[in-house]
This record gives sequence, C-alpha cells and structure tokens, in this order.
Amino acid sequence: MTAADLGRVISRVAWGLAGACLLLSCVKREPTGWGFVEDQAELLSGPAEASITDWHAALLAQYDIDYRVLTVTGTKDLSALAVRRFEEAGVGGLSATGRGLLLVVDAEGERVRLEIARELESVFVDSFVAFIEREQMAPFFAAGRVGDGIVAASELIAGRAETAIATSALDEPGVVASSAGGGAESKAGVGRGYDRPIATVASDSGAKASPLDTVTVYLAAMAAHDGSSDLDLYTPETRAMMAGHVVTRGQMDNLVRSYQDCPQARVREQGGFAVVTYPGDPAGRCAPWFLARGADGLWRLDLLTMQRAVRFDTRNRWRIAAPEMLGKYAFAFDP
Repeated sequence: MTAADLGRVISRVAWGLAGACLLLSCVKREPTGWGFVEDQAELLSGPAEASITDWHAALLAQYDIDYRVLTVTGTKDLSALAVRRFEEAGVGGLSATGRGLLLVVDAEGERVRLEIARELESVFVDSFVAFIEREQMAPFFAAGRVGDGIVAASELIAGRAETAIATSALDEPGVVASSAGGGAESKAGVGRGYDRPIATVASDSGAKASPLDTVTVYLAAMAAHDGSSDLDLYTPETRAMMAGHVVTRGQMDNLVRSYQDCPQARVREQGGFAVVTYPGDPAGRCAPWFLARGADGLWRLDLLTMQRAVRFDTRNRWRIAAPEMLGKYAFAFDP
C-alpha cells in the first residue's frame, strides 16, 4: 500500500485511490501532448507520476473531469501562466462536458494554483480550492512528498464531485472547456518540514473499556485536529506506523464528515480482538474499525492491520482486498 493509500485509511478511516483504474477497469482516454502530468521542475518520481496518472484517468472515467498537473521552476505571474497553459493544453478537452482542472506547482515560488474550468466553478468554489491546497497539499509538500499531496487532494476532489452528482449540481449541459481565472493560489513549500496538526481544543484521547467508545473518542479527536502519532487509543504498532506518516486537517475533516451519517454500529468480539461494522450501509462507505484489547483491558485502534487489509475505490467504497492480512479479525468477515 502506498503512502497515499494510508492517507485514505486516515482520511476515510482517517484513507487512497492509487491504482484506482485497476479497481474500476477504467477505459483510459489519454491527453495528447504532455499527458496528465508535465513535471518540468522534476519534483516527481516515476512511481509518483504513474500514481497521479492512474488517479486522474480514474477521475476522467468516473466523473468526466479532465485533470492535468504542471510543475514549473518559477514564474512571476502564476495565475496568468495557469490560464495560458490551460488554454494551450486544451485542458477539459477530454471531457464531454468541458470539466477541466489544471494544477500548477511553482517549485521556486513555493506556490500552487488550481485553475478551474467555467463548467466546474459552481462546484469547486474558490474557498474549497484554497482549503485543499492549504490543508491537504501543503502538508505533504512540506514533507517532500509532492506526489502523495497531489493524490491526497484528488481524493477530496473526487468526493466533492460525487456529492455534486448526487445533488444534480453537475447536470449542466456540456460546454467548450475554458477558464475565466477561477480557482485559488496558496503557499506550498516543498521540503520545508512537516508539522503535525495540533488539537484546536482539549480532547480525550485515552483508550476505553468498550470498542465503540474508543471509536467515538477517536472521531472526536479527529474533529479537534489531534494529529499526534502517540495517542493512547492507538495500539503500539499503530503508533509506530503513524510516526512516519503525514496526517492533514483535510483528511481529518473528511473522516469525521464520512462517519456522520453511518447506520447504527455493531460490535463483534472474539478473544482480545473486536471489529466495529455498520450493517445496512448501502453505499459501502462506512468502513469497519479493527481494535485490540490491551493488558489493561482497554480497547485500542489497530490501524496497521486496517491499512493492510482494506482498500477504497474512487467512490470511497471499502472492501477487504487482502483477506490473508485480516489475521485475528477474520472472524468478523466470515460468511
């Protein structure tokens, strides 16, 4: 599992869609010229560029959004450059409805700008664009993980598109793709050093005597933006894993929002292990929680096993992708 995938377990469970086309059997429509990614500034590794390409091919297949990425070493006017390259590259041209996005990353100026086609301006409003740049991309960029930051932001873009489709906000007739300068520009320094989010209000992060209480406390900690890797409600293995991963406010907000409308939870226990599930979840978006009981009798989240066993598709629907990794939790998924 990639770092972006883990971000989804932390974003949907506080989690990724790298390789989404493999999950969806997407029919790829490849842009001509420089493709989905033009890495002029050489900020992306080969695997990172491939991951972004897979994500954006999935966005095109799933939501008819033609999303391109351009990195540059410097420019005086990022907004003007974004508008010009949007038109030159024909961004949105692969979309039957003119839905185009162009992300420009200025490495030297430590800025990013997401340019929005007219067709999408009512859905991807400037405040939302600024939020994903500041709260989703920038922390990954600061940690030197530009590719993961772009993919993490694409997750929120997909979620926004999914909601817009459900509410018919994207039911407008097709147009010729063009940009009127919609979008937002934010600071995003690469390799500046990642600072974990600090809780905005005091929150309880202690393990509890019941699995469901521990899940409730965890969601409250995420709502308070407690990005600490050593929370008592994590198993020791989870704490060690979390210490090496980026957690963003955007991910935490997305997690809390995702579980607000879940059906009533069910808890199944066997030995010192428990699984919290949400029977009757028709959309398949309320992913299960794995917990282990410690020597003190308290229940703690086992996010390590979760990230090994669970995967999500572009619609944030979860599935057990690696049953062999369930271990002691397999009892909860037996037929």
